[in-house]
Amino acid sequence: MAIYHLSLKVEAKGKASPHFQYICAVGKYTQKTGVVHVEHGNMPIWAIAEPSMFWKASDEFERANGTAYRELEVSLPRELPLSQQVELARSLAEKACGDNHAFTFAIHHAKASDGGMNPHVHLQFSERIDDGIERDCKHYFKRANKKQPEKGGCIKDRSWQASTRGRQKCGAASSERLLAIRQSWEAMCNQALADANAPARIDCRSHAACGLLQKPQPKVGAKSWHQQKRTGHKNERFKRWEEVVQSNQPILVDMARVCRDTLESHHATLLDEQTFVRDELNKLREATPAMHSQEQIIRQLVPDTMHGKAGQAAITHAQQVKLKAERRHRHYMQVMDTPLSFGNLGKKLACWWKYSSRSTEAGYVRETESALKKALRKYDALLTKAQESPALIAKAAGLLEEEQQESQLWQDNINAMERRLAVLDDRLQVDQGELVILAMKYPDMDALPVLSGTLSTAAP
Repeated sequence: MAIYHLSLKVEAKGKASPHFQYICAVGKYTQKTGVVHVEHGNMPIWAIAEPSMFWKASDEFERANGTAYRELEVSLPRELPLSQQVELARSLAEKACGDNHAFTFAIHHAKASDGGMNPHVHLQFSERIDDGIERDCKHYFKRANKKQPEKGGCIKDRSWQASTRGRQKCGAASSERLLAIRQSWEAMCNQALADANAPARIDCRSHAACGLLQKPQPKVGAKSWHQQKRTGHKNERFKRWEEVVQSNQPILVDMARVCRDTLESHHATLLDEQTFVRDELNKLREATPAMHSQEQIIRQLVPDTMHGKAGQAAITHAQQVKLKAERRHRHYMQVMDTPLSFGNLGKKLACWWKYSSRSTEAGYVRETESALKKALRKYDALLTKAQESPALIAKAAGLLEEEQQESQLWQDNINAMERRLAVLDDRLQVDQGELVILAMKYPDMDALPVLSGTLSTAAP
């Protein structure tokens, strides 16, 4: 689960460009894998197109005993997808550098010791404060001239320096700026986790301040770790780390149980939400809003006009007359085509007397059909003419705009639900991965006794 790690490093002249190449996987580090995102900010004009020029200039023109760069190395929550990790890294860069300090940050996805992912960000930035005065690369890193700033270099931000100068010992006080950044990162990270509905939280305080019983785990270091992997030899640093891990094991097993139960509950909640969102998305897709052309809308508006109502009435009357003529013709044919008999003689005479001849009835039907066609042609001509009516065009334009807005809202809702579904899929995968890692790391956690007073929401 998410862990808190935020360290500040200071490097001297000659180290800026090589470190930039390392975190960005460029130059001699082009074969390095795991660099998933790189950004730059607040670069002077001469370094905007090629940020590497800034760090080269820092190594070349910074004072011999000056600081070439500072770096914040910060762990990112692996519960969050890359897009949200990038947003967190940007927020950190904005908090630490604002609009004043040139910076480069790179997000790395490395493999953690537990087999999961170790996402972290390297924020490399300059102490120099950009005051808006244009300087070339040589003058940018000169000593600042407070009386005539344009003749000197950019002034340095001293707020990052600890209150105690000289060689620092273990436990030396950190700068107020760094302490503020540590607290801000805790708030930013926990807010992002809460927004993502992730159960994990981080805490910038020490284990003792948090009330945790486990000992702080010392850093092994890449050199000691790779030496043990390569040769099997364990130096003092590695042994010290191993002793702390073993002493913390019973406590970590208890914490692993809490993490597992929390993750399982969170996983079940996400599954329910995923099912709900998917069902709502399917319903929304089925309710596709109708879209019409201006011509179609005007044709729909015509029946409500005075001429349109008259045209519709004429068509309706012609249809009724035609229907009446067809019924009369069918009745005439039914009576007259029946074989003559004593019983139907009277009916035939009455029908002949009332309806006239066969040809006359057929002609009457043709006349009603012609009248209906004429009414329809007249109405079609009205519809064609209506396409040029300014009033109807204006009204249709308003209705068309409403339809487009409704369609855009529908599409926005579709896109929002699809994004939500994608986020849920990512979180479900993260939870599943965390559960697998816990099961592999603590396979017998349920068989071991439960220690009282050691449970915590912190990650094992």
